[in-house]
Amino acid sequence: MSSSNPFDSDDDKDQLAVVGNGGGQILEGFLCPICRADLKSIDVLTDHFARQHAEEEDALKSVFKDIFTKAKNKILNNFDDERSGSSSGNTASGASFSSPSGGNGGGASGGPSNARSRQNAFNFMGKQQVGAESSHFEYFQSIRNPRLERYASETNKLIIRLHRLLKDLPTNSEQRKIHERNTVTWLDGSLVKLCPNCAKSFHLARRQHHCRLCGGIMCHDCSKFLDLEMAMQLASLASTQSEPLQNLHLQQDRAIRLCQHCLRLLDTRHDMHESRTCRPVLAQVYEQIGKLKKDVTPDLEMYMKINLSLNEGENIFTLADANALLGKIGKVAEALDARSKRILAIHCEPGSREEALKKAIRMSCMQAIKERMLSLPPLPKEEYIRQIQERKRMETEQRILTEQRLAREAYERYGPAAGTSNQSMESGSFAQGSDLQSLTNWSAPQAAGTALTVDDPLIEQINIIKGYIKQARQDLNFDVVETLELNLRELQREVYERQRLSQNRNDD
Repeated sequence: MSSSNPFDSDDDKDQLAVVGNGGGQILEGFLCPICRADLKSIDVLTDHFARQHAEEEDALKSVFKDIFTKAKNKILNNFDDERSGSSSGNTASGASFSSPSGGNGGGASGGPSNARSRQNAFNFMGKQQVGAESSHFEYFQSIRNPRLERYASETNKLIIRLHRLLKDLPTNSEQRKIHERNTVTWLDGSLVKLCPNCAKSFHLARRQHHCRLCGGIMCHDCSKFLDLEMAMQLASLASTQSEPLQNLHLQQDRAIRLCQHCLRLLDTRHDMHESRTCRPVLAQVYEQIGKLKKDVTPDLEMYMKINLSLNEGENIFTLADANALLGKIGKVAEALDARSKRILAIHCEPGSREEALKKAIRMSCMQAIKERMLSLPPLPKEEYIRQIQERKRMETEQRILTEQRLAREAYERYGPAAGTSNQSMESGSFAQGSDLQSLTNWSAPQAAGTALTVDDPLIEQINIIKGYIKQARQDLNFDVVETLELNLRELQREVYERQRLSQNRNDD
């Protein structure tokens, strides 16, 4: 038997092969390091070494020193071989490992030890890459899909049987039991001695009961009951107005006896239907919040436009229009605040992700109200608007007087040919009556205080547009108000030009 100590050199192995009682035999026990005598116990070994080999203590220290030095060199060599992968020593040991030799490669043959051989074998093995993975999705689907198909098939059969069971369900208890037995075949009770669920035997005090959908047998304690209203929803008969279903409220027994397996399948189908059709309150309120934010965006833009128009002294919009629109925006802000508080009041587990979501929605609504609705610029004072409009009116009158003076001077200097001629407006520069009648199907009522005896079509059209403007202001539809006001000005300008031209002709 050869030594398998990886720290022994080849020379040490040769010496160990000839030492001892049995030649190459390995000695075990409490051996004296000098004379190699087996002393059976640590106390006897200590006493023997102190009396017999006291003068050889220095030699023993040198022996232990040599052993530790060799062990250290072996460890360092093995570590270097592992890092470099292959070296000259590994090549030689690999060759001796692959070549046939007597024994197990150790002893006097000079071959490497078993530990060194295993280390060399590991160096030549392929190393697995870090993070390597294997997909088991196809295997998962191969197991899951048949199971789902089986459950779906069983559930569909139960739904069909439930539909047949409720379709012509009699009100009389005896007739109802006959109808249930004819619809679903019941299992023979004489063949079942124990309850399949609790394994208790049937007797006079524990009677047999049948599942109305599968016909299985169970005891009363293991029976489950399905409410008739719930059964009608599962069978998609809640909206049916047939005569037998109208008489279901007359049933004395308001439930159907089922086994645990059938009820579990029906509950799973009901939960799946609820998850697809019913939406949580949080989702519904959040959708309302999103709609409010989307609808108020045009109003915010229109308010900024009206505010700018009033500050510039234009008379397309009025201060009342801006105040009405501001009130509408304020109502939207109140609705956002109320709905965000409602979301925050929904019960949830403390510290859950749902609670963090509710707080984030509330914070988003408060930020939108603060930054978009409460930070709107204030409206100018009525006196300030009147001053700006008066200044613009005076500038316009001054410009008209200047144009008239220049026209008279040109007339006096160059004659009638140089007079300003009235240029007719291009067709389509303002909305016609037929175009205005298509706006939101309004009835175009006449403005208050106007007479319909005017034969001029432009005057009639001006009155119609004023009626449209009044309705648009009532509906807070200021985009239409702006368009109609511009058309109204074009018509008024045209009427003014006609009157001025007519007056000039009369003067001539």
